[in-house]
Amino acid sequence: MKFKLTTILLVISGFITYAQQIGDGHAPATIADFSAPLKSGIYNGLNTTTTGMAPDNSNVWQHLFAARHISTINNYQLQIASSFAVNDRLFFRKIVAGDLSSTNTNWVELATRGLNTFNGNQIINGNVGIGISVPSATLEIKTPAVTGSETLLKLSVSDAAQDYIRIANGTSANNQFVPSLQGYRISDNRASLYLTAITEPNIDSGTDPLMTFDSRTTAAAIITRPLFAWDSYGNRKMILTANGSLGIGTLTTGTHKLAVEGSIGAREIKVQATGWSDFVFKKEYDLPTLEEVEKHIAEKGHLENIPSEEEVLKNGINLGEMNSKLLQKIEELTLYSIQQNKKIEEQAKEIETLKALALRIEKIEKELGQK
Repeated sequence: MKFKLTTILLVISGFITYAQQIGDGHAPATIADFSAPLKSGIYNGLNTTTTGMAPDNSNVWQHLFAARHISTINNYQLQIASSFAVNDRLFFRKIVAGDLSSTNTNWVELATRGLNTFNGNQIINGNVGIGISVPSATLEIKTPAVTGSETLLKLSVSDAAQDYIRIANGTSANNQFVPSLQGYRISDNRASLYLTAITEPNIDSGTDPLMTFDSRTTAAAIITRPLFAWDSYGNRKMILTANGSLGIGTLTTGTHKLAVEGSIGAREIKVQATGWSDFVFKKEYDLPTLEEVEKHIAEKGHLENIPSEEEVLKNGINLGEMNSKLLQKIEELTLYSIQQNKKIEEQAKEIETLKALALRIEKIEKELGQK
C-alpha cells in the first residue's frame, strides 16, 4: 500500500511539473460520469447527477484527478478521487480498457488518517505498528489509555457479531496492564471460550503433554506464589500452589497435596499403606489383658494407641494410619473373643460334668429312699 501511494504521488508530482494549467485552474462544475473515457485533468462530480463516483457519501461533491493514456481509441486511466468533506478519505482506481468502454471501475481506498475501508487481500512485508511508530514485532499494538479497561484486539464473525474474543487489559487501574484473554458469547449457552490443542493421530505418542500451562519467573521456577487459580467474579474457588498442592475451596493446603474444604464423594479411595496390623496375631505379640485395657480407659478416657478427641480435633487423622490402628483393635478384640470362647467351652464341659454328677446323686438318693 505504501508503494502504491508513493507511485501515485510521483505521478501527481510529474503532472504538476510538466502539465500546463487547465483553463482558469479550476475544475468544471460537474461531469456526468467519472468512469467515462476522460481526458487528463481535474473534474468535479455531484452524486445526484454524476455516476461512477468514489464510495464516500459524507459530502455530495467530489474531486476527481484523471491521468489518461495518449491513445484516443482506448480508455486507460489512473484516477484519484475524494469528497469535499474534511475526513481525509482518498480513493484510487485504474480503468483498463483496450477500447472506449470502462472496466475495473471499483474504487480502492488509500490508507489515510481517518476511517478507511479496504477490499481484497492486503500484503505487508515487514512489521506493522498500530499506535506505535517503531514496531518491534510482526504486529505490535499500543492502545491509548482510556477510562476503564483497554481493548487491544477484538475478533468476531459477521453472522454472530454479538459474540467475540478479545485481548484486553484486565484492570481499570491507571498505569497498570494485566493481559486478559476474554471469550464472550450470548448466542446460546454453550462455552464462551475453548482452549484446544490439536495434533494428528500419528503424533499421539510419547510422554510430552499436548497442552502445557507454565507459570515461571523469567529465569526460574516459582517458589512462593501460587501457580494457578480458578475464580468466579473475583471469588477464588481453587488454587495450585508452587509445590504442586491443590486447594479446593481453601487457599491453605498445609502439608497436603490435596486440601478440600468440604466433603469428597468417590466410588473408591485407595490408600497406599506403609504397614499393617497383622503383627497382633504373631506369637510374640504382648496382648494387653482386659484389666489393663480397663485401667487405661479409666485413666486416659480412650483406647491405647488411639488418639483422643482433643488430638483429633486439633490435628485431624491420617486415614491410612487410623485404619491400621482400628484394625489392630479389631484383631485384639478377635483374640479376646477367642480366649473367651475357649473359656465358655471349658465351662460348658464342666457344666455337663456337673449335670451328670447331679443325676447320679439323684439316682442314689432314690435308691436309698426305697430301702
